[in-house]
Amino acid sequence: MPAKPTAPQEVELKLEVAPSELKRVLAHPLLKERSNGAAAQTLHSTYFDTPDHALQQAGISLRVRRNGDRRIQTIKAARSPDGIALARYEWEQEVDSDSPDYNLAGKTGLKPLLEHSGSIKPVFRVLTERTLHTVSFESSIIELAADDSRVEGKERTVSFGELELELKDGAPADLFQLALALSTATPLRLSFKTKAERGFEAASDEHPTRVKAPPVVLKRKMPSAGAFQRVGASCLQHLIANEAIVRRAPEADAVHQMRVALRRLRAAITLFKSVVEDEKRDLIKDELKWMANVLGEARDLDVYITKVLEPAQDEHGNDEGYQNLLAEYRKRRHGAYRTVEETIASARFINGVLGTAAWIESGDWLQDGSKPARKRREQPIAVLAEEELSRRWKKIIKRGRNLMELDPEERHQVRIEIKKLRYASEFFESLFTGGGAKKRKRAALSTLEALQETLGELNDIAVGSHMEPSSAADALHQEQMSRVDGLLADAKAHYQKLAALEPFWRS
Repeated sequence: MPAKPTAPQEVELKLEVAPSELKRVLAHPLLKERSNGAAAQTLHSTYFDTPDHALQQAGISLRVRRNGDRRIQTIKAARSPDGIALARYEWEQEVDSDSPDYNLAGKTGLKPLLEHSGSIKPVFRVLTERTLHTVSFESSIIELAADDSRVEGKERTVSFGELELELKDGAPADLFQLALALSTATPLRLSFKTKAERGFEAASDEHPTRVKAPPVVLKRKMPSAGAFQRVGASCLQHLIANEAIVRRAPEADAVHQMRVALRRLRAAITLFKSVVEDEKRDLIKDELKWMANVLGEARDLDVYITKVLEPAQDEHGNDEGYQNLLAEYRKRRHGAYRTVEETIASARFINGVLGTAAWIESGDWLQDGSKPARKRREQPIAVLAEEELSRRWKKIIKRGRNLMELDPEERHQVRIEIKKLRYASEFFESLFTGGGAKKRKRAALSTLEALQETLGELNDIAVGSHMEPSSAADALHQEQMSRVDGLLADAKAHYQKLAALEPFWRS
């Protein structure tokens, strides 16, 4: 891994927009009022790496960009994410040719990898028609680049449009406020994907079917406000990565991961509710709930079809009633996925995600100057984490004591509480590493997951009882009901194991 460099930092917000919609953004009155005019550029960029992508794996990108007669070599190094705006170390130097000049890389993030210079070759090229504005907005100077781009990779060519808002001077929060202002012209989709990442995708024939949540790294003494922003950024990154997959093809696993990302973000807002208190907090949560509910219908149908209906084909395949039931539910699932595709393409969804990002990074909750609000924001995250984990743990232990006697809805509520504790444990796990905490944490998360899965199966059976009545549906439901006693016994065993564990956040 490259040593941590000292270099100028690039802070930018990326927004995806259809190339055909770029003109709408550029015609926004704000740009006429706050900019001294537009500059047009045609950029030819070549990105370099080794055959095994050693630079990419180390978080380094190397490109040479030609703009007219000038050629600029740019080296960028990823840094630990603090928020939603991309922050990277960047070194730019003019060169004489379309090939890298490694003599100029001795004091950059590429230095530890120069031993590979003999095997570094072009991997892909990006052609960009760029329109530039320098915008005076609020207290900041922001460079807006509207890019109509085409990536030419070995496997395929990909066209895309994007806006890059780069902070030249001022406050990162102003990037989000400018993005919200411009989104009134056309919906602007939050993006975490760099041109380098798009290029490596085009150079490969691999298509991910889902992306799991990235790890969250927190420090014990960091302020709770900054910790929430880091957690929120992780949740949005998780959401956006899977949304891109679903837009390409409605993959069931990616839809599920989108829903998980939304639930995690709502759980984070609840965890930090005293820190992020303002008039928009609950409105944001409600909008995220709407998104999750749309995805939830498709997910619930997926689960019922794959876990109940399709496994029953061997026994009921010759039953006309069963075949009609299976066909009906597959039809419903098709409609639910069509609704998902329409929803994530809607202005409400796109602007809702961008508005959530803006609230996380620059919401009114950050501006409350009262002493209690400042104290909550500045409280070390380790203190808040211990309080929240303890409170949620006690709640689950108390509510689960009579697990066998609870009705299906009450068990479902216990399952929801377990999910929230699991999410909180994942958000805060980097805070607790000493004194056997890792071992206790693994045991707790494993047991919570097992209990959640068992309660989930019980909930699926309960949901199945609400199917439209038919002889085939009744027969399947009775078969599922025969599993309930065994699942309840498993749930009780998992609960007893959980109750006996020592919480991992205690010294």
